Amino acid sequence: MTLTASSTGLQNKILVSRLLTRSGDQAWDFAVPVTLITLFPAHISLIALIYFLTKLGSVIFQPWLSGFIDHWMRLKTAACGALLQLSGIAMVVLSVFQLTVKAVTHDSLWLQPQLWPWFAGTVTGSLLSTLGAGLMDVSVGNDWIPAAVPQHRLAVINTRLQRLDLLTEVLSPVIAGLILSASAAAGPLTGFTIIALWNALSFIPEILLLRNVFLSSPQLQTKTLIPSEGPRGGLISQTVAGWSEFRTQTAALPVIAYTCLWLSALSPHGVLLTSFLKTGWNFTESSLGIFRGLGAVFGLLATLLFPRVRKIFGLVGGSRFFITFQSLVLLVSLPFFFRETGGGWVFLALILASRIGLYGFSLGETEIRQRTIPEGVRGKVNGVAGALTSFATLVLFGLGSLLGTPKTFPVLVVISVAAVTAGAVLFYRWSVRADPVE
Repeated sequence: MTLTASSTGLQNKILVSRLLTRSGDQAWDFAVPVTLITLFPAHISLIALIYFLTKLGSVIFQPWLSGFIDHWMRLKTAACGALLQLSGIAMVVLSVFQLTVKAVTHDSLWLQPQLWPWFAGTVTGSLLSTLGAGLMDVSVGNDWIPAAVPQHRLAVINTRLQRLDLLTEVLSPVIAGLILSASAAAGPLTGFTIIALWNALSFIPEILLLRNVFLSSPQLQTKTLIPSEGPRGGLISQTVAGWSEFRTQTAALPVIAYTCLWLSALSPHGVLLTSFLKTGWNFTESSLGIFRGLGAVFGLLATLLFPRVRKIFGLVGGSRFFITFQSLVLLVSLPFFFRETGGGWVFLALILASRIGLYGFSLGETEIRQRTIPEGVRGKVNGVAGALTSFATLVLFGLGSLLGTPKTFPVLVVISVAAVTAGAVLFYRWSVRADPVE
């Protein structure tokens, strides 16, 4: 089957829209925790608490919000996601500025009630931004693409999307780190403001491109909308319905296995590892940006390897290969973390290598969902999948709030390795008795 020029053009516009918005998202995700830890260096646990509460809100609201994908036309859903993200960015910027202005001392933040509303504003803004990003990811990745892209092209488009994500993960944090470092003399929030504007402005061309794709694609305009449930379709009933539908899906166990990977603090772009490297191992902002970028470089290797591994082992077997690889590499890395001399660099190198397994498995799990979840419940089921990963991150930040010092970070390292290993075991058990998903 050959692709028409029109179909290729639509897919390219989806890719470009993703590139534009991800560049700003990645810079923003790097800038917020680094700015907070720079302003309040003695409060890693506070920053972990902010992200803990953000993920708690995501667990509660994401399945309900994603359920609207099944009730709304696709362009309306995308516009809603962008608006939520823009509102969240504005609220976080305002709140961080107020925290800086109103803090009497940075040593006793918990004892300054005048700051509590602005902590709440930071959490609320982060939640709005997270919900908007989640809605966009589910809508475009799990509803637009399965509708507009032939099944035999799903692996190709997914690989290209992840390459773009990883390209921005390589470049955006490095650029953001340089902006923060270069603007530090002008004030601690100058670079933060520049990055906020970068992220906000990226949504304009994204929505314009998606609008063009929508208006040019009959497949996207033709959608069977699920009737609204009216007063019965509230938060609780929608959430219960989503979880009930999720349990019946072929992809349920692969999603749970993938969720286990989110219980890991060993991510080059993760808030907890970033905070530990800055305060425990004295990394500079530019060094943190480079390390985060290298993590994405290794993820890019996964996008090159995935098509070859998939061709040899199939979708299920290839996914099993990647999650097993990640687990084994992290198990090997564990002793080096505790070694007194030279072990830290080996540990970080193995963390980078483990990203090949993570991103390879992510591609496989995404395609399993795209192939097996039918239209009409995509928003509902994928919303639950997003809530599960948010719940895993919620647990992780909860642990970070309790173990938010460099001395207790080794406990998080052990928990992280155990969680990834558990995910590999779960997926192996599913894969050896699952019907082929090809």
